[in-house]
Amino acid sequence: MMTAQRNDRLKVAVIFGGLSSEHDVSVLTALEALEALDPAKYEGFPVYVGLDGQWWTGDALRDRRNYLPDQSLKRQLTRLALTVGNSREGGQWVLREVGAGMFKKPKTFAFDVVLPALHGTWGEDGTLQGVLAAEGIPFAGGGVGAMSLTINKMWTLGAAAAAGLPVPPSMLVGRHEDVDAKIAQWKGSYPVFVKPNFLGSSIGARMARDEDDLRAALAEVFRLDIAAVVQRCVPNLVEYNVAVRRTPEGKVVTSAIERPIRKGESYSFTEKYLSQGVESKLSGASAGLVGATRAMNPPELDAKREAQIRGWATALFEAVDLAGTPRLDFLCDGATGEIWFNEINPLPGSFGYFLWEGAAEPTGYTQLLDDMLTEARTAMRRRARVIDPVANGGAIFRKRGV
Repeated sequence: MMTAQRNDRLKVAVIFGGLSSEHDVSVLTALEALEALDPAKYEGFPVYVGLDGQWWTGDALRDRRNYLPDQSLKRQLTRLALTVGNSREGGQWVLREVGAGMFKKPKTFAFDVVLPALHGTWGEDGTLQGVLAAEGIPFAGGGVGAMSLTINKMWTLGAAAAAGLPVPPSMLVGRHEDVDAKIAQWKGSYPVFVKPNFLGSSIGARMARDEDDLRAALAEVFRLDIAAVVQRCVPNLVEYNVAVRRTPEGKVVTSAIERPIRKGESYSFTEKYLSQGVESKLSGASAGLVGATRAMNPPELDAKREAQIRGWATALFEAVDLAGTPRLDFLCDGATGEIWFNEINPLPGSFGYFLWEGAAEPTGYTQLLDDMLTEARTAMRRRARVIDPVANGGAIFRKRGV
């Protein structure tokens, strides 16, 4: 016998896709999240942002087989827009139908909170968060400042160093800079690791063994991004990742620690998302997001180094004012045990739920999303400010009619 759904459930707009090289990964994250939301508390619906920037919704977007949508499929969907400056109707935020026709009232899709599932630029760099914040819309994950900082790997290294975390020697090279002059400035040894400054998922990242190889690696990055980070390679490299979040009670906690198992010199996009490891427990999901080869809570990590990683991750989480379930990545010299901070993924694939299932106090995916959405609504209330030039001492013009 089917149980009737409550009509007071919160409506969650899950926004995904986007103008990013991580578009496809975002689709997988969103489909998993839509399936994992607690149906007794939430009514989630998909809001897909295509590679052309258009927004769409419709039940067909819940099926992985329908990606990427073609023109035929889009006839089953509704094109949407968030009307900045007029996003509320009837006491709720709404997305409005685009192109309904002159004699037809546009459909509206009401929602209470947004779950951003967009990886990479536009969705993970503070752009979407800025639009939502300007409209007063609650959204899960990091705020505008935290997201715009962490998308910039070089800025993040600076923030980590300021918070007392050890970071490897690194150099930023812009696409329009004199590459030879920048290479001459590099005082470190080779090999070096080269990666895009504003992209994630290991796209465009690789090792360079000498100056000529570095020039070639930079040229590859500049096809994808406007800047590259050159970083000293850690010898005997072992990588450790841990996620951090704040519970509804306000306590900052850390997840299980994972050690990615690399087949090559670095953990590639293919290994992350296209490996055929453990199948996802959610139907229709990619095996890669949760099945990429990894060791959870690796036994070789002694108590001292584990405490270092967890302590540093917690300190940076609070220093940068992160939210949601960001993952912080560390580099370790397996021979000496020395550890350096590497980067932050503020919105990891599948929100890193498998790290929380393996935590000391396990949290399932459904509960994790519930906590994120609770945090989103609490954060919006906490950030509310009095907008009144008179009360705030900034008045120049007298209010008319007063």
